[in-house]
Amino acid sequence: MKIQGSKIVVIGGCGTVGSLMARVLKDKGADVTVSDLSTDSPQIEILKNEGIKLNLGEHSEELLKNADIIAVAPSLLKNHKLTEKIRKITDSDIISIDEVLSLCKVDKPVIGVTGTNGKTTTTWILKSILNTAGHKVPEHMLDMQGNTELIPSLQARLDGKTAVLEIGTFGIPDEIKRSASNSGVSIGIITNISRDHLSNSGKFTDYIKCKGEIIEIANSMIFNADDPIIACLEIGKKPNKSLFYGIEHINSDFNAYPEERKCPICEVDLEYNIHYLGHLGIYECSCGFKRPDAHVKAYDVEKNFFTLVIGSKRAKVNLKNNGIHNVYNALAAACGAHALGIDFEDIVQGIESFEGVKGRFQEINVGKRVIIDYAHNPAGVKAIIQALLQEKSINSKLIVVNTISSESGIKGDMEIAKILKDVDIIVVASNASRNAISEIEVYNQVILTESSKKSSKKGTLGASKEQVEESLKYALKEAGKDDIVLVIGEGGVKYSAEILEKFKN
Repeated sequence: MKIQGSKIVVIGGCGTVGSLMARVLKDKGADVTVSDLSTDSPQIEILKNEGIKLNLGEHSEELLKNADIIAVAPSLLKNHKLTEKIRKITDSDIISIDEVLSLCKVDKPVIGVTGTNGKTTTTWILKSILNTAGHKVPEHMLDMQGNTELIPSLQARLDGKTAVLEIGTFGIPDEIKRSASNSGVSIGIITNISRDHLSNSGKFTDYIKCKGEIIEIANSMIFNADDPIIACLEIGKKPNKSLFYGIEHINSDFNAYPEERKCPICEVDLEYNIHYLGHLGIYECSCGFKRPDAHVKAYDVEKNFFTLVIGSKRAKVNLKNNGIHNVYNALAAACGAHALGIDFEDIVQGIESFEGVKGRFQEINVGKRVIIDYAHNPAGVKAIIQALLQEKSINSKLIVVNTISSESGIKGDMEIAKILKDVDIIVVASNASRNAISEIEVYNQVILTESSKKSSKKGTLGASKEQVEESLKYALKEAGKDDIVLVIGEGGVKYSAEILEKFKN
């Protein structure tokens, strides 16, 4: 079956996966038309801009008769009435997503980024570096993170010189392995591993194995040297094809929210010389296991500045986004770019020109400073709280709106509630955070909203628009002009920007 030059109709091409199927087939030289009953989709303008024809509100019989190939989006494959109708109209080949992936090969280097936290920001910093270096990077252009199995696989096949993909997991075995394999990942990056997505088996060891699956697929790997769990994953796997990154020295005092870890080799408590963030730091064990030497290093870290060192090259780097976690994200991206052979000057410029990602340390000014962050697990919350406690003045307050419902259940929610002990005021938005805070001793001011009495959990969404809005009203009422309002969790990211428009006037 030949793709190039063929007339291909994509049924359901206005959907998330269907639109990517259409774009991939177009990039591979097909004459593509999207046929969809929908007439209103955010993908329509994207498809038009890429020269893909549209047949909306119907499935034209004439169009189907003249097609060489008909590709059906996964969501419609089980619609037997539709497939029977197509077969009555035409004897053209009908293909699925699996055949699209098989026929359209990956033809470029692919970097796959996984880990518990920092995947999205690391991915976008690396894209910024590659764009600076003149690489075209394929974008899925969806209004979502796009780290589920099919999306990275299709994104890797879009037109471009180098692909950078975020690859996530819900803790399901073989999920990352399949996604990385289907995406043709050649270089893998693991940012960090902490407890998250434990709702399946509930075992942290199983979650670690899930994240480590990318090692089986990638030709070479990039590891966070400061994470003992990740450093252990490398042992004996790809010793000559592995690069490490890490922090060597920090100038300022800070609260690292230290977490202890057992040695992954002998299970004795590791000895830490210093904690940089949670369980990340400089460590060693009496059995001989210790933090590996880093190839890409950060020295003199202070707020949003650090000195980047790669081999004999060094430069002072100014991040537009504060926090130790963003230094780690920048190092991971720099290490990925270094593995690709990108010039040091382009790496520095690409990091410094990176503006940030929507929903990650996203600042909105409504007369009072509001920061929205996707932090949704204990490690993510530690990172953002650590960053803001470092930068806020001694006389200002940190007010946190908690919209989280942890994917690790009540234990995760309680751990997050304990982390928030260092903030001045907690405004409880989600029902999960309300339940968690009732289980622990609290010494700071807590505002329990009326709407938080009701559970609004939908998938990973912990709070409804109503709950976020009520919580923001309380938070902004409490905030003075020098205070910081921080909104954490997926509900906050989804709804806050729209709600805050009302407070600008």
